[in-house]
Amino acid sequence: MKTMKYYLWLLMATFVFAACEDDNDDLNAEHGLTAVAGPDQEVNIGETVTLSAAASIDLHGEGFSVQWSFVSTPSGSSASISNAGNSSASFVPDVQGDYLVELTISNELGEDSDGLMVTALDAGTKEISGNYSDDLHLTKRVDDPETPDYVVTNTLSMTARLTIDPGVRIHVASDNLIRIRQDGIIEANGTASEPIIITGTTQLPGFWRGLLVESNNLENELNHVHISASGSNNIATGQSRTALHVSSARVKLNSCHFINNDGYGLTVSSADSRIPMQNNYFDNNSLGAAFITAGQIRDVDTETDFGHDDIRISGTTLNTNAEHTWRAALNGNYRFTSNLSIFDEIVIEEGAVFTADNDVFLRFYSDAVVRMQGTQNNPIVFKGTIEQPGSWRGIVIESSDLNNRIEHVHFSHAGHSNLMVGYDRAALGFSSGARAGLSNVHFSEIQGYGIFMRYEATRVTFENLSFGSGISVAAAYMRPVHLYELDTQSNWGGYHIEVNGGSVPDTEDVVWPKLNDGMYLFTGTTTIYGKLTLQPGSILEFDNDALFRVRTNGVFVANGTPADHIILRNKTGSAAHWKGIAIETSSLENSMEYVEVSHGGNSSLITGIGATNIGVGNNARLKLHNSIIRNSLGFGIIVRGSATLDESNNTFSGNVLGDIDYL
Repeated sequence: MKTMKYYLWLLMATFVFAACEDDNDDLNAEHGLTAVAGPDQEVNIGETVTLSAAASIDLHGEGFSVQWSFVSTPSGSSASISNAGNSSASFVPDVQGDYLVELTISNELGEDSDGLMVTALDAGTKEISGNYSDDLHLTKRVDDPETPDYVVTNTLSMTARLTIDPGVRIHVASDNLIRIRQDGIIEANGTASEPIIITGTTQLPGFWRGLLVESNNLENELNHVHISASGSNNIATGQSRTALHVSSARVKLNSCHFINNDGYGLTVSSADSRIPMQNNYFDNNSLGAAFITAGQIRDVDTETDFGHDDIRISGTTLNTNAEHTWRAALNGNYRFTSNLSIFDEIVIEEGAVFTADNDVFLRFYSDAVVRMQGTQNNPIVFKGTIEQPGSWRGIVIESSDLNNRIEHVHFSHAGHSNLMVGYDRAALGFSSGARAGLSNVHFSEIQGYGIFMRYEATRVTFENLSFGSGISVAAAYMRPVHLYELDTQSNWGGYHIEVNGGSVPDTEDVVWPKLNDGMYLFTGTTTIYGKLTLQPGSILEFDNDALFRVRTNGVFVANGTPADHIILRNKTGSAAHWKGIAIETSSLENSMEYVEVSHGGNSSLITGIGATNIGVGNNARLKLHNSIIRNSLGFGIIVRGSATLDESNNTFSGNVLGDIDYL
């Protein structure tokens, strides 16, 4: 039967109403169809409306198709009809007002229509709580944007699907939480204009507990959800106060707000949890924006705004057999709160800022790969949470992967303690067999060394490094085999590169470059078995009793220029003397020109040669011209036995026992 409201609508739409029951019967007689949409209905907002065409009439028994449609809906409604082509259909009114629905039935003989009016009323706030093992769909019930649609009076626990519609406002009673268990799913899909609000019945930080997600379902997502006033207690045993905690679970976070919570905005446990982020916002969370593990850093996007707060990183191991990209956090920095052992491949993008707590260090193991990809205008930064030298420990790289690169990175405040056993204090340490390329890396405010390379098997290349103020020991600690990798563009900031013993192998033919605003400092015996060439202007300083020795097949070429002498002397600021340089090979290439050698002669140089700045051993050869030999505690030069010294135009002064002694 046609409803009165339906005919009234037809009258308003056409301004003509001239139907009668007899005419209708005549019309129906032709095709035998009479559509019956059913009586008008009054329902609450969010209540499912069932539509049925079962009462429709088909006098000829030909069968008919069904189509349900909206003629009109209230302003702002986005309701849609489910199964609109079936005899049984449904829809959920989402705003208050009248929904005019039309049913059309048709076949080859003709068609007929009927309508019904569904009036949606303000349903009022509904209380919910307890354990749900059946799906729960939370729809918009109240028009007033400040009045809750639902109040969670006690903890709400889901082992089924929880669906929350746009615009729904949920208030949670004191110290209660919403919990999505392992078998549960949460789909909270708000919109930019109609976000989902989850807050306390009293909207003050620390009123309710928070949202706990323990489900690993890929359908878990929060879109345009605003969470506030949480943090009344720890979200779970052993976990902090937080608005949202993800426990060995997965949940997508898109355009969510975590604001005014007593605790963190977001916390995560377990490195295998996933929280893909997009365009979220954190502000005024008392403990910080987030507390996650290193496994979730890759989920942070560049649009999420962390409100100038920390993203704290917990956990001690990152070993997920995956590649991780660590992006710059907008208005935030990553804060390491504990030592981290890394076995995975890490790519760090430009602009990322990392701080580390007291004595914390990062260790990239042999299976790891590290690529720090800063830029000149947007470098990567590693610094202490407390911004002073010796705040955190530093970084150790043990990986031998040829892809390891550290580019445009600033290190500061490291050196709290020795990096590891056998290492000294440093910002960046490399173990035996480690490989890496360093370019445009800056070090400052370090308690210890900028770079520490303990082992000869380590291979690192250097390009355009720089060293600022506050480095307490030296720019770098290396072995002789590392020095030929140094470049002339790096600025060493007036600091030393410390070389603690070691040798140049006889298979090597190397050049040690002149250091730009830097000096070599040798603290032990250094032996040259291959060919070593020093560039003009090089400064080599020697600690107390250090010895420089050219042996076996070694060759020593130190040819400065009149304007750019090569200098070998004691350590700057030290009154102690070093041992000296011993030439023990017969190579005709051994040559020193425009060289200054001073403050040697600490003790006997080698067997058979006493205290001297320069010793030329049996059968050895040395050409020495235009050089200055001074202030030895013994002789300036000692030439032994069948050795050959070709010298001219040299200047001697202050050598205690004399200038040249031919034994």
